Amino acid sequence: MTELAFVETDGRSRAVLPGRPNERFVMRENPDGSLLLQPARVVTDAQHEFDTDPELRELLARAAASPTVRRTRARRT
Repeated sequence: MTELAFVETDGRSRAVLPGRPNERFVMRENPDGSLLLQPARVVTDAQHEFDTDPELRELLARAAASPTVRRTRARRT
């Protein structure tokens, strides 16, 4: 069952969402006046392209697995 909570805005239109500290939401006002908050995150255009293009992901995976790619790292002492 969904728990109900009373939310009140302050003089600057801010609201506290109990149990949701430091989160981002997309807010939509529905025709009936209700507000819909959907969890959101910000990603770069490049990350979005990677996430939505299987061909690009495959190409980059093959490139990363190539034996010509070296990942030597110097140890700090």
